[in-house]
Amino acid sequence: MTKCATVSLPLSQRPTLVMCGFGEHGLRGREEYELRALWCLHLYFYQVRVEVGGRSYEIVPGSLTLIPPGTRIVYHYAARRHRHFYVHFAVRKGRPGGELLPVCRHLPEALDELRDRLENIQRVRTRNPAHAEILFWALLWDLAESAARPAEEPARMEALAGAVEELIESGLPGKVSAQWLARELGLSMAHINRTIRQRHGVTTMQFIRKKRMQRAYHLLLHSEMPVKLLAAECGMDDLQQFNKMMRREYGRSPRALRESHQPDPTWAIARR
Repeated sequence: MTKCATVSLPLSQRPTLVMCGFGEHGLRGREEYELRALWCLHLYFYQVRVEVGGRSYEIVPGSLTLIPPGTRIVYHYAARRHRHFYVHFAVRKGRPGGELLPVCRHLPEALDELRDRLENIQRVRTRNPAHAEILFWALLWDLAESAARPAEEPARMEALAGAVEELIESGLPGKVSAQWLARELGLSMAHINRTIRQRHGVTTMQFIRKKRMQRAYHLLLHSEMPVKLLAAECGMDDLQQFNKMMRREYGRSPRALRESHQPDPTWAIARR
């Protein structure tokens, strides 16, 4: 295996999306491609060996490749169906230089986030191509930013994760989201999502929902607040949805949870 190559990607102007979506390959075994005028970005959900410009890379689920125009790509597939997400795009050079990114990166902790963002770009493109290009441009900038940033020390990552958790808890009555967290902390959404996934193994929205449920559970057991008001205090105005989420998380309705934790009056009298 050779050292990973890097490419200079001009990002001073918005890229032009040409094609994107899920591609299926592999039934022929070895496959060879070359796009003469387009860049290609691939997000993989399988293992394979690929040669890019004569260099060999081992691809795993969560690998991301960024390949410039005119580069020979050779896949060495097992003879079965393989599926990855691809984006073919063009960039205008604009001012000299560009952002330095690796040809191949392994981002297993960001796989779900990257897939969600790419699928959203695909959906948006059907009704608003310009909006989809802006979303893809933002994704490329996030990838460039993360590539340029050195690996963070465990203590720094721990401190950042703690700050994110405190901010979520302080803002829970409102509309807390990954976008809001990024804005409040002055970081990219990709950075926020990566921090949550590395620390807790879930997406940012899953973590926020869990925090809402934990607050609601605490209030049920330690206050007499009406359930409807309690749900609103945790940022959930839909009482039916709140009941459903509590059942899913704790196995009982909010009312049943509260009743099951009421002190036994008979025991309290007998003790006196």
